[in-house]
Amino acid sequence: MRFPLPSAAVLALCFGVLSSGALSVSRANAESPDVTRIVAAENVWGDIAAQIGGPKVVVDSILSSPDIDPHLFEPSPATAREVEKADLVILNGAGFDSWMDRMAHSRPTIRVASIAGWRDGENPHFWFDPVVVDRVARDIAHQLRLDTGSSSGLASFESDLARLQTRIVRLRQRIRETPIAATEPLSGRLTDELGLVTENSAFQLAVMNDVEPGPAVVAQFENDLKSGRIRLLIYNRQTATPSASRLLEVAKEAGVPCMALTETLPPGLHWQDWMTQILDGIESHLLKSDQH
Repeated sequence: MRFPLPSAAVLALCFGVLSSGALSVSRANAESPDVTRIVAAENVWGDIAAQIGGPKVVVDSILSSPDIDPHLFEPSPATAREVEKADLVILNGAGFDSWMDRMAHSRPTIRVASIAGWRDGENPHFWFDPVVVDRVARDIAHQLRLDTGSSSGLASFESDLARLQTRIVRLRQRIRETPIAATEPLSGRLTDELGLVTENSAFQLAVMNDVEPGPAVVAQFENDLKSGRIRLLIYNRQTATPSASRLLEVAKEAGVPCMALTETLPPGLHWQDWMTQILDGIESHLLKSDQH
């Protein structure tokens, strides 16, 4: 299975980032023998690990900027050396970061795809699934030999997670069965949890497999946007294919709200803050349009 290869271009429509492929590093207490060195392929998993482990861990996140293409990323020798020194490696799996699979074979590893029970063809963006995130958080605590009943880091994280899940349940009651569309299945796990109906699965499947969608599929998508059937268009700000750019133009002309997401955790945010912002955006767009 193949995944889309986003370009570095930034779409300037509707809404409007990763610097170089450098490690994002939390090095406090790095020299202490009691500290566990964790290397995460993606900063979203690194962020969660840092929250769970607190002062007991030092975390290096390899992909730490929304401007780095995770599918095209090639690690440097320095990155490989960091992985070799790690006490624990966290990777997404599901074909998303195969470069880390190659480097981490000799290290203790948490592979999120295995925890999620992922099967070929399914959405690999597990951080948009609160249930999977909860399982990963508990597995991190287990690997760090933290008491899941008394770990303050895990308790605080799961408290935030519980509030998010409560909000999802309540928001679902207000927006479920609303037809939306997306240029690729980025946030599909979250929008499915919200009960939203994604109308353009054929288009997303083509993009996920790095295939330009066929003319009939694109035409149907455009017609749904022009007719007002679609209430929200979600797009990946890191992807700029010709068909996606055209759909954003059609949506703008038709007055369909567009919501930009990044594929990786934006700098300066914890995972739960990022999810809160996404829920804020979905709620604002869909419920605001209900008033018109």
